[in-house]
Amino acid sequence: MDNKRTSNLIAILEEIENDNNKQVNTKLEIDKSKRIVQRLASFSTDCDTCKRSFTELEEHILQLRNKKLTLKETNNYKQKLKSISTHLQKQHKLLPQGHYLGIYMSLGVSIGVVFGLTIFDNIALGIPIGIGMGVAIGTGLDADAKKKGQTL
Repeated sequence: MDNKRTSNLIAILEEIENDNNKQVNTKLEIDKSKRIVQRLASFSTDCDTCKRSFTELEEHILQLRNKKLTLKETNNYKQKLKSISTHLQKQHKLLPQGHYLGIYMSLGVSIGVVFGLTIFDNIALGIPIGIGMGVAIGTGLDADAKKKGQTL
């Protein structure tokens, strides 16, 4: 994909981010949009779906820039992001940010409950230990996936 188109789209997203308040930017998921634009651009040379999605997302972003944002337009945009994100996760094996953190934190809680009941004989002591272990492992795996370029 053309680097100029990609940089123009990111510039438009930054313009939308600067023009709107923080609540609107959170609803539009501007940071996620920037990452998706970059990923679509990198995969569009090999994947027709990514090329088509890039063009559709470009149209949506241009429409957002030129209009006053309504709830319907925001929801349509979020729906488009979700479908593109799903494609990138399934077809290109990308992971959402915090993927491993969520998995291992919940695992840590369950292991902490077991340890708390059996070893410490105090469930309130086991849960924070399990959460700490889960956060440490999940954060490490997320950092590793990000370093390998596997995150969205």
